[in-house]
Amino acid sequence: MEFPTTLDLEDPGPVGPPGGQKQPVKSHLLASRELLVASLYNLAPLLDRTLAAGLLSQENYFEVGAERTPQGRARRLLEVVQAEMDEAGARGFMECLRRCKQHYPRLRAWLRTDADIQRGPTERKLQAQLSVLCGRLGFSVLPVSLELFSNGTLTQFELDQVQAVPTSYQQTHQLLSICLSKGERACCSFYQALGSEDQQLASDISVSGLVEALPDISVVSGHEAYITSVAVEDPGVCSTPVEVKDYGDCSTPIAVETRHTDGEVLSLPDTHILSGVLQQVLSLLAVAPGEGARLNVCELGVAVGLPRRTVRECLLDGVGVGDIAQLRALVTLFLIKTQDASRLLSRVAECTAHRVLLSERGCMLLKLLPVAEAFLHAWDHHLRAGDHLHTGDHHHLQAGDHIDKVWNIFSFLLWDSMAEALEDPGAAVESLWNPRDAVRLLQDSERVETELLQELEECWADGGTESLLQSVKVLAQLLRDLHPLQDSLCLSPLEEGAVYPCRSRRLHRVTCFQGLPARVIRKALGHGAPSTHPTPAALPSQHRDLCLCITRLLDRVHPHESATSIDLSQAPIATITQHIRSTLARPAFGPQGFDAGVRHRVLSVVKYDPVRWGLPNLQELHKDTLLGLESYLKPGEHHSFQLVPEKVRIFGGPEIRWGERVRGPVAIDNGIEEVLQFVTSEPASFLISVSCRGYDRGQYFEVREPQCVRVSGLQEEGMGEVQGLGGTVLVLAVEGETVWMREGRQGRESGTELEQVSQRHSATLQEGGCCFSVTTTGTRCQVKFIYKTGRISAVAERDCEVF
Repeated sequence: MEFPTTLDLEDPGPVGPPGGQKQPVKSHLLASRELLVASLYNLAPLLDRTLAAGLLSQENYFEVGAERTPQGRARRLLEVVQAEMDEAGARGFMECLRRCKQHYPRLRAWLRTDADIQRGPTERKLQAQLSVLCGRLGFSVLPVSLELFSNGTLTQFELDQVQAVPTSYQQTHQLLSICLSKGERACCSFYQALGSEDQQLASDISVSGLVEALPDISVVSGHEAYITSVAVEDPGVCSTPVEVKDYGDCSTPIAVETRHTDGEVLSLPDTHILSGVLQQVLSLLAVAPGEGARLNVCELGVAVGLPRRTVRECLLDGVGVGDIAQLRALVTLFLIKTQDASRLLSRVAECTAHRVLLSERGCMLLKLLPVAEAFLHAWDHHLRAGDHLHTGDHHHLQAGDHIDKVWNIFSFLLWDSMAEALEDPGAAVESLWNPRDAVRLLQDSERVETELLQELEECWADGGTESLLQSVKVLAQLLRDLHPLQDSLCLSPLEEGAVYPCRSRRLHRVTCFQGLPARVIRKALGHGAPSTHPTPAALPSQHRDLCLCITRLLDRVHPHESATSIDLSQAPIATITQHIRSTLARPAFGPQGFDAGVRHRVLSVVKYDPVRWGLPNLQELHKDTLLGLESYLKPGEHHSFQLVPEKVRIFGGPEIRWGERVRGPVAIDNGIEEVLQFVTSEPASFLISVSCRGYDRGQYFEVREPQCVRVSGLQEEGMGEVQGLGGTVLVLAVEGETVWMREGRQGRESGTELEQVSQRHSATLQEGGCCFSVTTTGTRCQVKFIYKTGRISAVAERDCEVF
């Protein structure tokens, strides 16, 4: 069958409607201007939705908001619609207005009818075929959505909206609603994408009479309700089915109830309340809808007080990998458990966005997962159609290619994850490599949750479409955990007393590598890195150029070993990649002399050739690897020094909420300084235990000096004796019959006296590591740690006292 193309739309015909036809949207809006100006008294929801849909520029957004009165803002917005939007844009604006109609009660009657709005022939066709498409498109909806996203018909925000709903029926309904709201051109693009993905369905819906036999579902008025079951996760209570009536975009509040096995009724949050709270959460985090996956929503759940396991299970159970879907699930979970929206918003306000944002590489890796999902749906579609029975035909080969690419993506993501999780990922044997190998190796890392790896293994062992799709969700959470934007401190749950074991969220390796001068790096790169926008024709040459840049940088690390290197500027790609492998195999690039994670990631560039593997998306990540190598090669104290916070013991009732590195390490005054920041629930006193490690003149060192001792079971008389030791010891903290003290410079003499006091009073003496006492004046403080001449010291940087 033939589908309308965008070329058919170049001449839209006369602007005014002939007699008896429906009038254009812009004329409809102009005729209703007086009513709209009087009714749009709160423009914020409409402006936000119109901006997120890509219909309004940032400049226009601020121009409208700058007007002093509600009527002035409404007039300015309507002027923008008339002057700067075409008919498709105006139709999209109308759809945004419909979705915000709960905020404008005066317009509900006006919005219930679209009798005066003109629609194109393809729009009317799609409107008529809506029900059959919702019932039959099935798993093809995501590949079609991705095709529309790639050609610019859908924005990232709209793609997230489609992926956020749980069933294929709802996803199709959401997709078609968006296309109809965008007008004739978007509807044509949908039919073109459908013809490319599912020719059989495209042919079926062209048969006359098929549509008329089915009931019509309107996305503008008269929504057909349908029922689906979802599970509400609640620890300690079996998940029970919840009957949810979904009215599409209908804004009428929906009351939903579920009953636990004991008969208790639990109310789900009202749809309008949920949407309002979600918008406020996005605003507090300064995250705009449509930016893709940029948040670790599980970490946000922990920050607002929920158990990590509870949040993780909620996000892995039928929730998409996009930020909007995950935030909606988290907000729903919190409101179900607490019925307290203000509590959620206050907790989110206390949490800085940097705590939950992902690094740029993490965001880029997550973009591969929708690609894997699309291949999985296409593979499943071919299997369901029976293509696997026709061994050797074109469809069978295409289905095999889809599943091969899925496993290639999984393989790359796990290989890359090893660089973030393992101290020496070189333990992987390339010749025997597959994703399951990485899962076994990652089990030794404390940076990856064991439960995620176990579920990943189970999904891959099953191998079915649903299991592989579930593994995509698990991989998404694994990637989010490994790629925080900020190197904060991961504070584990309390152990004995009020002790928080802690570690850096990012893996930091220390080596004896000192870095290269910036001018040497610039000279090696020459004209810079290749283009970041690969095209199928240019991809082979772009990948070759990128590998050549890596070769030049690696040869600069140890020029005396590469003095006899041949000129590779005209060499084929195979020669260049072999040179990279042989260079990285030299002893100079071992884990003591070069960051093993950087080395592992560079190897991925030659192992995962985007041309040979048929995945052009990898080229952007390989470009990021080159930029990461360039950044790593620059000189800096981070190569050979690391301050290691080990544990925090807090006294009294306050809690440690957050810890992060603020500045450093910086070499100055014959020492190395680094500043850490801590956030507590209220002014607090705590002990922090630290160490440092690194290389000095090529020799590895690890320091925990000066030492602190912990004396337990010391009575009042013994306390007096300890304090009588004077300058030989410094009392850091006292809690009950336990004292923490730091030995003075006399060292052995003071230690002997402490042992004698402990023995006389039957007290227990234990080593406490290198500890410092911090007393804060508020909820935030900064402490500067200094390493010099084999010892660590600490001073107050801001809002605290340090001993």
